Amino acid sequence: MVDVTMHECFPTVISEFSFHPSWLSQKQMVEYIKLAKKNNNQHTDDTLHKMSYYSDLRNTILGANKNHLKKLDYKYDSLEITGMWGNILFDGDSHPPHTHSNNFLSGVYYLESGQNTSDIQFFDPRPQANVLQPRNNINRMNSSMMQFNSTKGFGYIFPSWLQHWVPTTKEERISISWNIILRGDYGESGTLQNARI
Repeated sequence: MVDVTMHECFPTVISEFSFHPSWLSQKQMVEYIKLAKKNNNQHTDDTLHKMSYYSDLRNTILGANKNHLKKLDYKYDSLEITGMWGNILFDGDSHPPHTHSNNFLSGVYYLESGQNTSDIQFFDPRPQANVLQPRNNINRMNSSMMQFNSTKGFGYIFPSWLQHWVPTTKEERISISWNIILRGDYGESGTLQNARI
């Protein structure tokens, strides 16, 4: 058998982090999100990052995103959460495929979940990658979809353009999502392809 050297090109990086709030903070965050469902909404408004009892989570999210960007070697002046909101799904609910336009990074944190809650699934962003699909033993190198557990106390950071969804859940699931923009220079100066945001 001829030996080959494999190179991972154009990777899509998803980072995982954990945060375990105090009992009181957990209770306050869950109650606020459940109130949105009583008003027939699947999610709250997108200003949770401005509320005092979400401050520890907000700071953790900012720290995790900074570490994500550091490992990817991005340069920027500052990070800004452009929106942060709570989601609640009950047995039989799902969240259709979507992206988060007009942002750079997005994420989800699981405030409440159980053994029967649906996990988040991400789709391969390369449009031509699925033209031919030979049979295979599915792994992260040949899959057209990746799934991550919706485990209480854990969160994921991903590119805002990466399409994802939540299949039908069999148990209540409460999560917090957010979007982030990088403030600073985009592109190389003098190229007529640059901007300061």
